[in-house]
Amino acid sequence: MPYINEIVNIINDTLANGKLKSSKFNKQLFGLSELLPRNYQDDQDTVPAMVTLNNSTQFSGFDDRYNIVIYHRCLSTNIVESPVLFGDGLNTAREESEMRMIVFADRTSLQLQPQQLSFLLSSAIQQQLKYSQISSYAGLYGCTIEANTTNYDGVRIYQDEYNKPAQAYPVQPFQIYMALDYTITTDYDVSCINDCLTC
Repeated sequence: MPYINEIVNIINDTLANGKLKSSKFNKQLFGLSELLPRNYQDDQDTVPAMVTLNNSTQFSGFDDRYNIVIYHRCLSTNIVESPVLFGDGLNTAREESEMRMIVFADRTSLQLQPQQLSFLLSSAIQQQLKYSQISSYAGLYGCTIEANTTNYDGVRIYQDEYNKPAQAYPVQPFQIYMALDYTITTDYDVSCINDCLTC
């Protein structure tokens, strides 16, 4: 989906101006990130980073200067059977993007257990975007965000994200490291998206 970065930014805005607005949240919210390879003592490990179209990168992982750090990754996209809108000339398409939100937090300063934090984030992102939020994106008819499962196995998440052994796990007992999976479903006009990407 051409607007996935923009939708992730809307999710971050929703969090920043909603459930994470309180001053108790010293937050760092990153957008869509990728796992980039990095050489480390002859092993091939990875780091999460945001990559711009100007070829600049910004590390988006652990940072204990904040009591909550979030970044998003797109795991897969899938074209699914689209709704047929009367008179649309069969130009309507639907895509599902399987997404993952990685969360690093300090449970002591937040006074939240992992399950409480997961509920807070899940309830904040689960929404159908309003027309006013997507009207500037040509060809986008609608967008729904649905929270799915949360994985609390920090060691496994660390191994998946950084490709390092469990012995290198840097998270302390007072910290939370979890992954919240969610789905972005978009309906859009194929012909307009194709035409407008180069505008």
